[in-house]
Amino acid sequence: MPIKRHPNLPFAPSKFPIFYGWMAMIAATIGIICSIPGQTIGVSVFTDYLIDALQLSRDALSSAYLIGTAMSSLFLTKAGKVYDKFGARFTAILAACTLAFTLLLFSISDQMSGSISSMTNISFSTISFVLVSALFFMLRFSGQGVLTLASRNMLMKWFNKRRGLANSISSGIQSFGFAVAPLFVASIIHSTNWSAAYLIMAAIIVAFIIFAYIFFRDNPEECGLIPDGKVIEEKKKKAFKDSNKQFTLKEAKKTPIFWVYALAIAFSAFFITGFTFNVVSIFEISGYSEQKALSIFIPASLISIVAALAGNVISDYMPLKRILIIYLIGCMLSCIGLSCLSHWSGYYILILGNGLMGGLFSVLASITWPRFFGQDHLGAISGLAMSLMVFGSAIAPLFFSRIFTLTGSYQLAGIAGGVLVIILLLFSLKLNNPQED
Repeated sequence: MPIKRHPNLPFAPSKFPIFYGWMAMIAATIGIICSIPGQTIGVSVFTDYLIDALQLSRDALSSAYLIGTAMSSLFLTKAGKVYDKFGARFTAILAACTLAFTLLLFSISDQMSGSISSMTNISFSTISFVLVSALFFMLRFSGQGVLTLASRNMLMKWFNKRRGLANSISSGIQSFGFAVAPLFVASIIHSTNWSAAYLIMAAIIVAFIIFAYIFFRDNPEECGLIPDGKVIEEKKKKAFKDSNKQFTLKEAKKTPIFWVYALAIAFSAFFITGFTFNVVSIFEISGYSEQKALSIFIPASLISIVAALAGNVISDYMPLKRILIIYLIGCMLSCIGLSCLSHWSGYYILILGNGLMGGLFSVLASITWPRFFGQDHLGAISGLAMSLMVFGSAIAPLFFSRIFTLTGSYQLAGIAGGVLVIILLLFSLKLNNPQED
């Protein structure tokens, strides 16, 4: 029995003064930006404060992050099925409510640990480790996982032939938002404290919940509209359309191309998470300041914006395999930059690599699944892909942290990442769109 979603409440998108897909694009973009507290780039600013307040070592906090994030990855495929059933608005609001509540708990996590420790006579650090593992699970599942999934898939459904254009605009705004977020959050912490900063972010998410109810709509068809707002004439230039065949999750998992693209996209989550989670430490041992470390996201975001704009636009006319290859070259540059960061050239190679990787990630993570496998089971298929991304981001902080603990540097992390990228690059050369098989 179909679920009634009430798309015309509180207003009918069909009566919006412009094609509502553009409003859906803005809403989806805001949704993804509001996921920042659950993304590694939002967590990283609090890393050293949590280590001190919760009396945990860097390895212990990384382990808690791994546990919480890995656990969240186990439920994202099911969350994708919930999205397929209930739509973007319900899923996004549910995720945002969980995220706001989690941020509230984070703000008092040290007090909670102290109270539980006093009542149970269990050491403070043991209680804080268990508590923060659970909070990381809620944070990552709701923010990085479900809110991002619902927002991104909503955007994809509102456009077909203009999907690349719409995603390019959204990606550019996202890149800028993610780039300035660390400095913005750090400024809040410095002007108040880390606990108050969590409360302020929770209040922002509460405001987003109201926004999502007003503006989120799952797809144009349920609103009496069609993708792109009108039928667009075929261009002389070849344009890539949606899938004719609608793959189920089971069918998609049997295709090699799903795993290569999913693992390639997951690499970005792995590398960026490991790098961002330890960014201050990575730059400190290379002779850079905290300000220099947090500022690296600004120039990388400028490159990312250009890469996202170009990649999304040409994705309407170019096979995704070519974009994947350029993306993997960006991944390789990031690995090289990390390995030689102590040399002045490493800093700029890292910026270039992170920019290319981040910009083209937004193209591949959004456009791959509807183009290759269709929209009927988009939530479930993208949910599995996101599970791999989240699992990659789960193991990264501890992987980077252990390498630093054992070797005194992060160079080996870059080398290991480079080997994995080469393997993915070799496999990617042999795969084509499953719609053409």
